[in-house]
Amino acid sequence: MARQRASKPTDEELVAAYLEGDTNAFEELVERYKNRIYNLAYRMLGNPDDAYDLTQEVFLLLVRNLPSFRGEARFSTWLYRVVLNACYDRARKSRNHLSLQESPGEDLPELGETLADEDAVSPEENMEKAEIRSRVQEAISKLPPKFREVVVLHDIQGYDYREVAEILGISLGTVKSRLNRARNKLARELSGFWAESAGEGELSPGKPASQGAGP
Repeated sequence: MARQRASKPTDEELVAAYLEGDTNAFEELVERYKNRIYNLAYRMLGNPDDAYDLTQEVFLLLVRNLPSFRGEARFSTWLYRVVLNACYDRARKSRNHLSLQESPGEDLPELGETLADEDAVSPEENMEKAEIRSRVQEAISKLPPKFREVVVLHDIQGYDYREVAEILGISLGTVKSRLNRARNKLARELSGFWAESAGEGELSPGKPASQGAGP
């Protein structure tokens, strides 16, 4: 019989191995999470250079703080808290306090699809997708942090309500309420862009093609 492949160690097992002196275990954690950390930092900070710098800072924080990881929560939950706290620290230091006034709005098209790096069939579509991603990210950056974090974790990172609640240390109801309000704010912020795109013959995500004028 063929040998079964050895299962990959869990995050928690890698942490334990690193604390026992296995530096390769830490390198494995870095490989597992470096892209996710960067993406989360970029969506929260809105600047690729800041996101890169913060990713490096987070790994330095891990070296210093991993001994305090008690395993009471999953490693990924603990790590995302570290990343979000680092984002807020950087925002405070740079006085990057972005906010948007309360206002009603419409449901926003799926952000995961809007921001996905799907292959386009033409250079023109590539440009259109890049413009949409840029404008959506700009709108996300204008959200208050408590709304921005739920949109990033749920709609972009793909975590479910329960996981978002665990990462942020808030109730399930609070997650749903903040997400709904964040989507409304984004829809209001992006309404002009969608209208402008439609006027130029482009389609906003999730909207059907308009029919020609009737007789």
